[in-house]
Amino acid sequence: MNKQKKQLLLLIFILILAIAAFLLVSQIPSGEEAEETQSYSVTSLDTEKVCKLSFTNDNGTFTLKKQEDSWVYEGDKTLDMDEDAVDNLVSKVAALTSENRIEQVEDSSIYGLDEPIVTILVSDGKNSYTLLVGDYNNMTCTYYLCLEDDMKTVYTTTSYNISSFMDGIENLIVEEEETESETQVSSTEIR
Repeated sequence: MNKQKKQLLLLIFILILAIAAFLLVSQIPSGEEAEETQSYSVTSLDTEKVCKLSFTNDNGTFTLKKQEDSWVYEGDKTLDMDEDAVDNLVSKVAALTSENRIEQVEDSSIYGLDEPIVTILVSDGKNSYTLLVGDYNNMTCTYYLCLEDDMKTVYTTTSYNISSFMDGIENLIVEEEETESETQVSSTEIR
């Protein structure tokens, strides 16, 4: 009987250890939870309140201002702007975050920020941010960027956020549909 009591106590002890081990392991975060990506805020404007968007690239400087509820191109106020396309641009930079941040940068030219390929200004009338976009990193498929007033902190962002700013405003203008009479004239001229 003494032997059976020892075996029973040993089994109870092993059971208690197994339960304790289970509880301990269940408290450890899984790989997905442990590897949550950190996000750094670059700009923080409410997209609905943005009233100015300006960008400079190889094609020139393009400034858009919101008047009442419509976007107007300062270079030619007669152009009919595609509101959704402009709002899409605003959404890419008004509340921009980055998964990577490099701090205490001594030489921003390493990242191409001394001669930015694109400069973007976004403003809500009270606060404004000027973003300088530098080199493209082929390894990470991201662009380097910084705020003009803090060139010692460099961030990365995807080409999705930047590529639309490489063009002029032609993609932001509502395409005029040909009227039926213009179409008939064109088809008559072709014959």
